[in-house]
Amino acid sequence: MPLVTLLIKFHKMSWSLFKRNILRKTNPNNNPSLNINQLATIWADEYDAVVKRGRDLLNLESVQKGNKDLAKVFFQLALLKGLATPPGVNFSLVNEFGNGVKAYWMGAQMNPFPIPLIPAPGTIQNIVVNSNIASNPGTWPMYPPLKPAKKQVIMVNMFILAATVHLFSVGGIIQTTSLYPSAPSPIPSPAVIPWTAYLIPPNIPIPNINFPSSDGSEPPVLEQVVDDSCNYINTNSTICRYIRYSDIKGCYRRNYTRWCN
Repeated sequence: MPLVTLLIKFHKMSWSLFKRNILRKTNPNNNPSLNINQLATIWADEYDAVVKRGRDLLNLESVQKGNKDLAKVFFQLALLKGLATPPGVNFSLVNEFGNGVKAYWMGAQMNPFPIPLIPAPGTIQNIVVNSNIASNPGTWPMYPPLKPAKKQVIMVNMFILAATVHLFSVGGIIQTTSLYPSAPSPIPSPAVIPWTAYLIPPNIPIPNINFPSSDGSEPPVLEQVVDDSCNYINTNSTICRYIRYSDIKGCYRRNYTRWCN
């Protein structure tokens, strides 16, 4: 895959895409006939999409199927509650949306691959993943009641911040068949691997294929840095040593790319 395509792909695989889609699809100027059901559907679909672009912290396994329909119901209830709140009364839609997010994670099915590299406790190697379920829907960080935001982007930014923090508290159980140490040969038996924390790109570390290097200069992972000042890509090193993303107003938006420092 060409380097530029790879970088653009990683740039899009983030909360920035979620934010742009929410603002575009729920803009009353673009969609004057939107109703509560459609709004809840958009939020549920976009949250489901952004979560499926993520991975759990240690095993790098993604969500296969979350409770999107249940999340939609809670998003609808939150929007209806907001409409029913009298003018002048403080109300936090982000807090109410947290119920929908937690509902999404209740029993969410995770993908059975890749097989975790870290052996299950008491074993020496994992052979296969039998099931992977999110058993802990996490804790949603609560905002104090606020007056309605004048701009929708403020509310979306607040949601992204809360959702990012929330994902660190999500957890689950991986049931595997793993090898237990035994003589003369290891014995395959069921095992359990608990996991906690889920990350959305660009927070997922990318292994550096050039690590370790002979001179010790290569890091084990490629750090991903959001840097609006860098609109270019330097190919003289390993993906700039550190992957940098152009802001949407930079070279990708202008449909051309330059090599950069």
